[in-house]
Amino acid sequence: MPATATLETALGALPGGYLLLDEKHCVCFATARFYQLLRCAALPCGQPLPAGLLPAELQPALRAGLAQASQQLYAGQLLDWLLTPLPDGTMLSIREDRQTFRNLIENSPDIISRYSPQLVCLYANSALARYSPIPPALHVGLGIEERGLPAHVCDAFRHASRQVLASGKPVIFENQLNHHDKHYVFESRLFPETDEHGQVQSLLCIDRDISEEHAMRLWQADENRLLEMIANDRPMKEVMVWTCHMIESQIEGSMCSIMLLDDDGLHLHVAAGPSLPDEYKGHIDGISIGASVGSCGTAAFTGEAVIVTDIQQHPYWADYAALASSHQLHCCWSYPIKSHDGRVLGTFAIYFAHACAPDRHSEYITLRTSHLMAIAIQQEQRASQLFQLATQDALTGLYNRRHFMTLAEEACGHTLLQPKPLCMLMFDLDHFKQVNDRYGHAAGDEALRSFARILQDSLRAQDLVCRMGGEEFAALLTDTTAEDAMTAAQRICTLVAQTPVLSHGQSIALTVSIGLASCVPGQTLGDMMRQADKALYEAKNAGRNRVHIAQQP
Repeated sequence: MPATATLETALGALPGGYLLLDEKHCVCFATARFYQLLRCAALPCGQPLPAGLLPAELQPALRAGLAQASQQLYAGQLLDWLLTPLPDGTMLSIREDRQTFRNLIENSPDIISRYSPQLVCLYANSALARYSPIPPALHVGLGIEERGLPAHVCDAFRHASRQVLASGKPVIFENQLNHHDKHYVFESRLFPETDEHGQVQSLLCIDRDISEEHAMRLWQADENRLLEMIANDRPMKEVMVWTCHMIESQIEGSMCSIMLLDDDGLHLHVAAGPSLPDEYKGHIDGISIGASVGSCGTAAFTGEAVIVTDIQQHPYWADYAALASSHQLHCCWSYPIKSHDGRVLGTFAIYFAHACAPDRHSEYITLRTSHLMAIAIQQEQRASQLFQLATQDALTGLYNRRHFMTLAEEACGHTLLQPKPLCMLMFDLDHFKQVNDRYGHAAGDEALRSFARILQDSLRAQDLVCRMGGEEFAALLTDTTAEDAMTAAQRICTLVAQTPVLSHGQSIALTVSIGLASCVPGQTLGDMMRQADKALYEAKNAGRNRVHIAQQP
């Protein structure tokens, strides 16, 4: 028997694959196992070795005629490669590294499984145990419907399998699964495994848990929506309620609240909490902040996050544990909402009906949300400050003349559609120049503020009150008859005379003169104001500290 035939017989009986090359790297001989492992067609003898057939790492050693051993992944298989120089060529041997490959698969975080074309499970690695109540080994031999998978998972897998079997090409799809009260999202890749004739013999499936990435994508979309709402100046209540729902959709089982610190910096008020019980919100609204006042009171006081995983056992909740328990609230994470300069604006809290601690994702999105709420609150505060500057008198807090005139014009316009009585009061503090000259401008400012408080306390919230300038004030009393307006004006006149202004230890007596005019059909705001102003001067000429009513024209 020729030596070549003997070598071919010997190499063909071995489990590995072998390729003999001559000095010019042309094919002399290859075993059938070599072609099976590389999944390539037979190479004619004398043909140069095709470029790209061997891993790039072996090419330098092959060109230099050096021995080299390495482990390379080839077409999804981990193979041992060995180059052996011969006197008249090179021998290349390859062998499946079954143990290493199996170790890699068994320790992979991805679920790796193999199926017959009929979708019977042939193999499943140990990663499946994290997501299935059935041990991986017991999945083998079962059809897709027999493995306890939800119907939508079976349908998605069956649809993808049909595509792979029909096209012979891999398919990527997403699937979702609930297990142990947790929601999982998988990216599934389904690959065809073919024989030497290209016929699909089995399907290889790799399921990767992308739950965190999926949640992050949803979060980013929600965050963009929130930023749009803030940028478009949506009402603050709407923004806060939407924010609570946004976090609740991201963190399963959560109930969110946003509390804002009031102007005195000592109390928290509930601004939003759509999923919390109304009775509970009523109890905590206006709560004082402090070193151990629940999660939110403490977070607002210290400026640091307070994570209470078990309300019933935590000392911060000693005074509120029974209240929380009565509403099935057993856990509360609270994060301070801080301005750009570190001031606490409020708190963002997340409650649960069970004890739990934040994971990396929930910690990240909660901190981000707290930051976005700070931006929204500060923007709202700046808008409110700008509105106040544009509409209010800085000294007294009453409407300024311009804003008063705008609102008064609107009120007069409404009476044309629905006739209702309107009355105008014009006020002038008597001898006010003498107050400034005798007691100083600081005392004069305090006298103006004192009179503004009397007006606010004496008139209704629906009435429009303004400082026209200097010591002159005006009020438009809506839905008020001349008789009722006269009663209110006389009450104000009496209160001013009976309420001395205290400034730097000095008591300053004040009086006020008032002119009253009522609106008649077809009368303009300007006409009514001129009549009230005329009546005011009549009151002053008559001796001051009195009310005069304008005569109807």
